[in-house]
Formats: sequence, C-alpha cells, structure tokens
Amino acid sequence: VSTPIAPSPVPTPGLAKRMKKSKQPLQVTKDLGRWKPADDLLLINAVLQTNDLTSVHLGVKFSCRFNLREIQERWYALLYDPIISKLACQAMRQLHPEAIAAIQSKVLFSKAEEQLLNKVGSTSQPTLDTFQELLHKHPDVFYPSRTAKALQLHWQLMKQYY
Repeated sequence: VSTPIAPSPVPTPGLAKRMKKSKQPLQVTKDLGRWKPADDLLLINAVLQTNDLTSVHLGVKFSCRFNLREIQERWYALLYDPIISKLACQAMRQLHPEAIAAIQSKVLFSKAEEQLLNKVGSTSQPTLDTFQELLHKHPDVFYPSRTAKALQLHWQLMKQYY
C-alpha cells in the first residue's frame, strides 16, 4: 500500500511578492535615518573635490560621526543603488538655498587649490585683493562658491600648520 506524500507548502505568488518587496524598503530606510540630505550633499561635493574617501572621512564634519566604511557604503549606494540615489536626490533638492550655500562653504580644498594657495608667499602679508585676483585668474581650479575671504582663511591655516 502506498501512502500519498503530502505536498510541501508552497507560498502563494502574492505572498512571495509581498515578502520580497517588504525586505527592500527596510534596507533603504535603515540608512536614511542617519544620513541627512545635508550630509549627502556634503559627501558628494567633498568627494568631487578631493577624489578621496579617506580624506573626506578625516576632514569633513557630518551631522553625526560616520566611520570610513559607512562613508564608503553611502558613496557607493548614492552611485549605484537607484532607490537610495533617487530618494537622496529628492531630499537634496528640497534643501533651502541658504542651507546649500552653508554646505558648499564647508567643502574641503582640493590639492590643486592648495597648490595655488602655496604660491602666495608665507612671509608676505597678502590682502583680500590678492586672493580675489587668484580666484579671477583660476576660476577653473577653485570650487565655484569659494570667496576671497575663504581662501585667505585657508591660507592662514596652511601657514599655521605647514
């Protein structure tokens, strides 16, 4: 006598879809809590300036402390994860123009910018006009939101620490 084998429980197609869909938003929203739109904009601008995630980790102050791995993961998510990228872009577009200007003023200086600032002698006492002239001569090198005052402050820091 043969006994019939009970069929294994197969989830219905609707249930399988719901399970797959419910996993994805949890992963996306898990990351959204800590990364603010201002952090994303700062990360993007800083990486574009320095081309170095380690420098960004060491030199940028975000809204909360991120380790290097978290910064790398967020950068790759912004580049390659269409859902996170879309949500982040929407959130960044909603930032107030003054907030954007404040974020852009915090962007790290690139090596090329610092090389140009190095040409201003450390024994001289340059005026704002000196830095304004530097901005006008090299608009392709300096970040668009840089001001003569920002250049002067960074030059003073370089003079102090180098």
